[in-house]
Amino acid sequence: MSQTEQNNKINTISRLLEDLFEVGAIYEQADHLVINLSNRFDKETSIKLVSDRLELAGYTFKISDNNGELYIRIDPKARLKIPTINIVLFLVTLLTVYVVPVLYLQSEVAYYSYRWNAGILPGEDLSAWESLKITIVSFPDTMVRTLDALAHGAGIQFTLAMISILFVHEMGHFVASRRRKIITSWPYFIPAPNIIGTFGAIIKAKSPFWNRRDLIEVGAAGPIAGWLVAIAWLWYGLSRSVLLPQDVARVGDYPFYLYGESLLMRLSAITIVGQPPANFEYLLTEAAFAGWVGLLVTAINLLPIGQLDGGHIIYGLGRRWQYYFGMAAMGALLVMGYYSPIWWVFAAFGLIFGVKHPPTLNDYKKPGGVATGMGILALIVLVISFTPIPFGL
Repeated sequence: MSQTEQNNKINTISRLLEDLFEVGAIYEQADHLVINLSNRFDKETSIKLVSDRLELAGYTFKISDNNGELYIRIDPKARLKIPTINIVLFLVTLLTVYVVPVLYLQSEVAYYSYRWNAGILPGEDLSAWESLKITIVSFPDTMVRTLDALAHGAGIQFTLAMISILFVHEMGHFVASRRRKIITSWPYFIPAPNIIGTFGAIIKAKSPFWNRRDLIEVGAAGPIAGWLVAIAWLWYGLSRSVLLPQDVARVGDYPFYLYGESLLMRLSAITIVGQPPANFEYLLTEAAFAGWVGLLVTAINLLPIGQLDGGHIIYGLGRRWQYYFGMAAMGALLVMGYYSPIWWVFAAFGLIFGVKHPPTLNDYKKPGGVATGMGILALIVLVISFTPIPFGL
């Protein structure tokens, strides 16, 4: 290893320590570095935090206390390892994204098939208890239909699209973080029993943001990367989608209307598929639906609230203005909730986790041209991808 490479490794390791400890003497011992540390804060808490950080960064190390003097012996060669929990969550999410949406759609098919066979008219209202009883009785038929649909390829295209969008989004954050020497966890994918089979994915920052440039780059890299993948799947899916008269639509398909849609979705659908005549709707493919979900998820992440990606970006660009933009976004969510109640859920998250973004270690360092450009691009993505009234399916 050259001296330059050695110095770079020392600087990288030191940066992971210096917000928690005062870094003293550094010397080599065999193939390891030995670093003297002095406490800045509570010793036990600082040791735990820095241990988690170094493990995620892939370092092998040992911290020792010699009569009140702290030393860390560390191998400067990082070896990235993906924790087992992240792998397990990814595989479970892969399964739920594949199976649950198909199960959900086939349960609707079985539900309305039972109603039809029982002579219940399509427009006839039922109580919640009666609907639940039909759902339970039709469950065996749901399972048969689901297995048959999966055997005929249902769910594969949606799974490939949805997982690739989420994966690229999170790895955009991960790669940008490592580039700026900010340690984050590997992505945690979250399985869920909803129409898309997941609540998305998250990563946890284990070291602070050094300045607003890093904040913008890390915050914007994920949404921009995932958005590009979502666009690719959307356009591919729309190229295979069709217009269909409303009276021939089938339960279990992906019927779609442009009411309340994002600018990008509206323009893409009209350009690729065509303007729907009266009493016609779009019949989306799995890829197109996944692309639409990708646009929605990206826009939600770019809302300028607290620890969302948009909160990172707006704080990086304007510091104190982030709070005002965040409060305006919260107000807009409350109003839009009257038309699509899902926005009240995200407004509640904003209240629970906070609207205001915390400062970086050096707020006075200007972001620079590249980071500012990424931030502006991400805000453009928000404007053209935001869906005021989602789930008009």
